[in-house]
Amino acid sequence: MLKALQLILSIITVGLALYIMLTHSYQFLSFLNILLGFTMLVLGAIEWQKRKKTSAWLLLLVALFSWFVGIYRMIS
Repeated sequence: MLKALQLILSIITVGLALYIMLTHSYQFLSFLNILLGFTMLVLGAIEWQKRKKTSAWLLLLVALFSWFVGIYRMIS
């Protein structure tokens, strides 16, 4: 279940990043940060299940930072 979610989120994230790069339309950059945060959260959950606690906590912190940046860019 988590692997499928990871694959779906990764494909959407890469697709949005490619769209931003090719069109130079930076209005979706905040959404990319938030989507990347969800991807990191799923990766952290997968690492937690593998009993790799250090990697899981690091990925969770990266997800929180990515969400903070994405939301901050949206409201400013």
